[in-house]
Amino acid sequence: MQDKMETPEAFESKRHKMFPPDNFDPSKPRLGRRESEPHSDEINYIYDVITANFPGDRAMWDLHHYFTIDNVEVDIVFDVSYFKDMQLPTRLSSYRAKEFNNRIPTMVINVLSKSTWRADIGEHVDYCRKLKIPIYIVYPSHHIANKYYRPPFLRAYIIQANGEYYIEELHETTIDGENIKPNAIIDVSKYVPFRLGLQKRLITHESNEELYRLIFLDPKKFEVFQTKEQKQEQRAKDAEQRAKDAEQRAEDAEQRAEDAEKKALELENELESLKERIKK
Repeated sequence: MQDKMETPEAFESKRHKMFPPDNFDPSKPRLGRRESEPHSDEINYIYDVITANFPGDRAMWDLHHYFTIDNVEVDIVFDVSYFKDMQLPTRLSSYRAKEFNNRIPTMVINVLSKSTWRADIGEHVDYCRKLKIPIYIVYPSHHIANKYYRPPFLRAYIIQANGEYYIEELHETTIDGENIKPNAIIDVSKYVPFRLGLQKRLITHESNEELYRLIFLDPKKFEVFQTKEQKQEQRAKDAEQRAKDAEQRAEDAEQRAEDAEKKALELENELESLKERIKK
C-alpha cells in the first residue's frame, strides 16, 4: 500500500532551525549554515573537484532542493548535488525541480554533522529512494555520531532496477599517507564518471582528532581527480619538468656532438698516422 504522506510542514528542513533567515542576494546561491571548518572543507573540496574535472556537468552546494513527492512539495538540503550532462550557466538561490522539468540529481552527498546526521541517514534516504536519485552518499569528515559511524566511514546508496537502494560501505581508508589500498573503493561508475574512496587528511581537527576526505577516482585506473588549484600546480610542475627534460636533451645532444667531433678527430689522426706509415 502506498505510504501515507504527511503534511508539508513535516518535511521542513531542520538544518537551519533556530537561525534567522539570511538576507541573501537572489542572484547568488543561498548557502546554508556550515557546521564546522572540516564540514566546510569537504563541501568546498567536492564542489571544486567536480567543477574542475567535469565541465559538462553541474554541481550545486549547500542549497535547498524542492521536489514533489505524492503531490507534496519536499524541501531537502543537500551539501552537494551533482547533475550529469547538465548545462546551467546561471547561479541559483535554490533548486526547484519543477522549473527544470522535474529533473533529479544523478548523485547527492551529505557530510554528516552533529545536527543533521540522523536525518541524513534516516528520512533523507527515504526521500532519495522515492525520488529515485541514482546515488546518495553519506560520510563524516570526523567523529560526530555514534560508534557505528565513526570514521573511516563511507556509505553509498545505489539505486537498483526494482527502485530499491543497495548499500555499499567503506570502513577503511583508500589512501593514508604512503599506505594505499587500491581495492578500498566503492564503484559507482555505472552512473557517474568516477569511483569513490576515502583519504586520511594530513591535518587534524580539535584535540588532534583525525580527519577524512571523500575522494573521486578515475573509473579505470588508480588516479585521484584533483581540484582546480591542484591541477594548476600539476601543470606548472609538468611544464617545469618538460623544460628540465628539454634542457637535458639539449645537453645530451651537445655532449653527443662533442663526442662525435672528438671521435672524428681521433679517426683523422689515425688516418694521418696510417698515411705516414705507408710512406715509410
